[in-house]
Amino acid sequence: MRVMFAVFPGPSHVPPVVPLAWALRAAGHEVVLVSHPGTAGRIEGTGLAPVALGEPEDLAASVRGCAADPRMARIVDAFGLDPADPAGRSWIGTYLLSAFRHYYLTDQAAGPRAMTRRLTAFARQWCPDLVLWDPLFFPAPLAARACGAAHARVLWGLDHLAWARERLRAGTAGTAGTAGADGTADPMAELMAPVLDEAGIDFAEDLLAGQWTIDPMPARMRLPVDLPYLTMRRIPFAPARVLPEWLSGPPERPRICLTLGHGEGRPDTQGARLVRAVVDAVTGLDVELVATLTSGQAAVAGPLPDNVRTVDYVSLDQLLPSCAAVVHHGGGGTFAAAVAHRVPQLIAPPEVGDYAAIARYVAGRGAGAVLDGATATAADIREQLTGVLHGDRYRAGVTDLYTELLAAPAPGDLVPVLERLTRLHRERPAARKEG
Repeated sequence: MRVMFAVFPGPSHVPPVVPLAWALRAAGHEVVLVSHPGTAGRIEGTGLAPVALGEPEDLAASVRGCAADPRMARIVDAFGLDPADPAGRSWIGTYLLSAFRHYYLTDQAAGPRAMTRRLTAFARQWCPDLVLWDPLFFPAPLAARACGAAHARVLWGLDHLAWARERLRAGTAGTAGTAGADGTADPMAELMAPVLDEAGIDFAEDLLAGQWTIDPMPARMRLPVDLPYLTMRRIPFAPARVLPEWLSGPPERPRICLTLGHGEGRPDTQGARLVRAVVDAVTGLDVELVATLTSGQAAVAGPLPDNVRTVDYVSLDQLLPSCAAVVHHGGGGTFAAAVAHRVPQLIAPPEVGDYAAIARYVAGRGAGAVLDGATATAADIREQLTGVLHGDRYRAGVTDLYTELLAAPAPGDLVPVLERLTRLHRERPAARKEG
């Protein structure tokens, strides 16, 4: 069969789908990864076939536009989110909904509306049997509907938008223009109507939630959403690089990794403060700190002691096997790599997103600790590192998380399941012999 992955153009959105895409290729299926032009180079580095459609995207401008749009504020209010949780409201209402606004409510001829047209045209020409889409790439289910393909989401984090959508549906109707139990209409369906009308498609929940969802996060972390999920083991992926010579043998002393992830490549106040605190914590300790910092982060970190090595990039799959601990921001990819290599995690999460939830999960399972990036001192961090280096702190929890990871189906295990679900949900007869 032919499988089209539709990837949102963010730097951390490609790696979660690569192992599944390669599992499908290894099983003999045809696979392409479709995204905006700015993501094509990152896809090329995976060895998979990229298809670049539409225009380069300014994601920061989309977020700013969403924050100032009263239509988005109406949706956030309808979700019934906790007013006492401004960070959660900001994450869902600004960052996640910015993609919804971007593709459904911006109608420049060469802009987001054009992506829906171009993706639909490509899907009709290429004829995928299955479309697997990033939960923020909203044109994908429309293209799948237009060509009769089965379609499902592939998550990269917790399913916050589906959780909020379910809260909205509890008080409103599921189709545009129809009043719900509280007398209000469905604001998301109403705003989708012009694009759906142009495409000749009726509203349905699968346009927001997929016909099913592939979830690479631990099942115990899953939000209470009544949708069909397939659990998939998250396999860490990073672009291949030549192994640095300094990693070709065992470290001479305990090695600590410090990373702020793909999305933290700017020297913001919290990131700069955390870097300095970690550097001060290891000063005088018989350890080696490997800090994956951009030039901007290295500059604001200030003078570094001899036991600190800075690199702009190194694959965590290459680095973490030699590490006794990792200090990071709580990103899903870093979390998965640390679990896969059984490394204790000290996490200083930003306020929004999945970061704090991942940090709490790691700490709750006894595999690490949560640091407050705004207040943690060098002494606090040194105490945590000393406990890791000179005792069994977190060892049982690390093993528990690793065992949980291995219990989840690997991407290759999902291939026959996807073949069956595709046959069940595809809306047209197969035009080719199955691959």
